[in-house]
Amino acid sequence: MQKTLLVAGLTLLLSTIGYIQNQQPVDEVSMVFKQFKISYSKSYAYVEEAYRRAIFEQNFAKILAHNADPTQTYTVGVNQFTDLTQDEFASIYLTYTPPEGWQPSDEEVVQEGVQPNDSVDWRSQVRVKDQGTCGSCWAFSAIGAVEAFLKVTKGENHNLSEQQLVDCDKASSGCNGGYPDKALKYIQANGSTTESSYPYAAKNQACKTATGTTKISGVQNIAKTGLQAAIKQYPISVCVDASNWSGYKQGIFSNCNKNINHAVMAVGYDASGNWIIKNSWATSWGQNGFMFLQAGDTCGVTQLAVRAI
Repeated sequence: MQKTLLVAGLTLLLSTIGYIQNQQPVDEVSMVFKQFKISYSKSYAYVEEAYRRAIFEQNFAKILAHNADPTQTYTVGVNQFTDLTQDEFASIYLTYTPPEGWQPSDEEVVQEGVQPNDSVDWRSQVRVKDQGTCGSCWAFSAIGAVEAFLKVTKGENHNLSEQQLVDCDKASSGCNGGYPDKALKYIQANGSTTESSYPYAAKNQACKTATGTTKISGVQNIAKTGLQAAIKQYPISVCVDASNWSGYKQGIFSNCNKNINHAVMAVGYDASGNWIIKNSWATSWGQNGFMFLQAGDTCGVTQLAVRAI
């Protein structure tokens, strides 16, 4: 295995080094890689180091090329994912699978029930958390939706446990993926406990506490045309195609299809209708953990939206 990694790493390194030299001096790339390891507490075995550096250099070259393109509406940058291949990133972080039989709709989505040039921004009312290397985006999306609902509508400031859902919600598959709507139904039936009493471990465990004192009354599906009107009241859970999100830094993102594979939260929109999204990849990703999606059904954002009630 180690020999295979070494060969793969050296092959990738040789294939990318010439391109890197045209974009940035190799010594400077070395400095960036060194700082990357410090910033994100990355430590590799000797054999893996060559492999990860080769991937990093290839991704760094793509970052430079993207940001040099004046036609782009968003920028990308080095973050905790820059040493991962696209396949690795997808297998770890893009674990959401739409319900069986669901198909994305390509029809034009016109938002109803809001005034022209209206906007709302709930970023100050929500927490950006970190799911780590567990495919638990569904749990973070659901917990975030409950916390936001209770804070905005009732003035209650809860920090609830995603790990409880990962371990105890048998309608989902823990770190292998799940469903925000089913997680919200679990909280409706069983309640949610606090993060401090059931801390996040970023791995599957046996269920320790199946119930909690914080409950909601139910779950509401949001029509594709009603997303802005719903967000106007409080943040909600949405599902998206995040295939190309790994390097996002800032700006208005639109580089996606509707192959939905990730659960996040919609926490606002600007006067142009661009969506404000809260992710669960820590504050080191994007704009302190947030991103802007282009108005409309970008990344399928309007297709599978639910909220706590």
